[in-house]
Amino acid sequence: AGGPVTFLRGAAHSIAAAGASAILVMGFPVLLKATSANLGAAGGVVILAVTLTRAPLLVPLTAMQGNLIAHFVDNRRLRALLTPALVLAGLGALAVLAAGLLGPWLLRTLFGPEYAASGALLAWLTAGAVAIAFLTLTGAATVAAALHRAYAVGWVSATVAAALLLLLPLDLQTRTIVALMCGPLVGIVVHLAALGAIRRR
Repeated sequence: AGGPVTFLRGAAHSIAAAGASAILVMGFPVLLKATSANLGAAGGVVILAVTLTRAPLLVPLTAMQGNLIAHFVDNRRLRALLTPALVLAGLGALAVLAAGLLGPWLLRTLFGPEYAASGALLAWLTAGAVAIAFLTLTGAATVAAALHRAYAVGWVSATVAAALLLLLPLDLQTRTIVALMCGPLVGIVVHLAALGAIRRR
């Protein structure tokens, strides 16, 4: 009797996590529109910038998620996070630097002069993409440890936190950066706390 119940519970957690991650990763522009009265032309630039700054990191990382889970299964959970986390931090730092230096020029060249964004904005949005990449990494570790509830709670809490932060009475660019930086951090803390609890036991 416990078999089907356990399976259904795990499936529910997986569906919840997949839905939350889809909203935070792919559906963030929709979330931005839903929490903004009128985005206007500036909003279009921000949405395009969000989409472009996350693709170089998140697309390959998502494709490698199965390999990451296998890596964490074969190694001690928290210690196994160290190497991929360092690699991700290094790549993320390079991506932030490149976005800040080359991003404004690339945006104008590819999409026209009306799509103007500062190097600081693009660098911060890229840092937000790095935060989501770290959430993906810790999520893979929780799945490998069979912590499906923590995996789901991490993604759902990150998405809810990001949505709430988008409601702050700040300008569009600032609240977008705050939501993309701080929302994933909530989920990362949930994942790491669950992994740490297993290690203590």
